[in-house]
Amino acid sequence: WMGVPVVSLAGETHVSRVGVSLLSNAGLADLVGQTPQAFVDIAVRLAGEVGRLTDLRQKLRQRLRHSALCDAAGFTRNVEAAYRQMWRAWCG
Repeated sequence: WMGVPVVSLAGETHVSRVGVSLLSNAGLADLVGQTPQAFVDIAVRLAGEVGRLTDLRQKLRQRLRHSALCDAAGFTRNVEAAYRQMWRAWCG
């Protein structure tokens, strides 16, 4: 949210996959390493991409603001639709 790009290492537990979720929803899944070596490789590559880092720092908040992560109305619609579907299934 503060405009600082991060790299994440995907793990097996919920807490170790939060970074995967955040980056994927922000359209930055390429910053997720599936192995420790991939994590390091991505971090090294990103550190050398000065132009991309500058662009990310300037646009990251806007990118997040327009992602599904900050779409409260869309989330609410989806939850309400799920509730309706569950209610109909229970009534049936």
